[in-house]
Amino acid sequence: MLKFANLSLSQKRFVVAVLESNPQYKKDPQITLKECAAIYYVLRDQRTGSKNEKIGYPNWLFNKNKVERGVYQLPVPTAAELSDYQKELDAKLNPVVKAKAKVAKLAKAKTVKVKTAPAAKSKQKDETMEVSRLQKIIDESVEVDEDVEDFNAILRENGIEV
Repeated sequence: MLKFANLSLSQKRFVVAVLESNPQYKKDPQITLKECAAIYYVLRDQRTGSKNEKIGYPNWLFNKNKVERGVYQLPVPTAAELSDYQKELDAKLNPVVKAKAKVAKLAKAKTVKVKTAPAAKSKQKDETMEVSRLQKIIDESVEVDEDVEDFNAILRENGIEV
């Protein structure tokens, strides 16, 4: 048997709507298939004209809460469960309150400060390493200007005018 606390929000909506439309089910929570269908269709017809909540057909009730053929047990809520349902419904219908709470939480978040001194030292060390490597390569390389004249002389000897 399903309990009211274990139902989803849409399932809870149906149970509460049934109890509001027919308070007799609080005392005797057994409902027939025909009564259940009639209540569903009345609620559906009321919804089209106004902005009431959408209530789904209770197929979930027929599988789990079967008492006998054509008779089903409604999971009647206690007063505490009804208040929890109302809070859950309010939270669902008013997401702005939840969003404000998240924003307030983000505003209170800690800021972490990172020391930049080790990073600066490593950058300076890398730059000095690069300069020294580059300087070593320049010092070891042969000058190119001398080779230009020799290359031109070689081209002239082979009959190529530059």
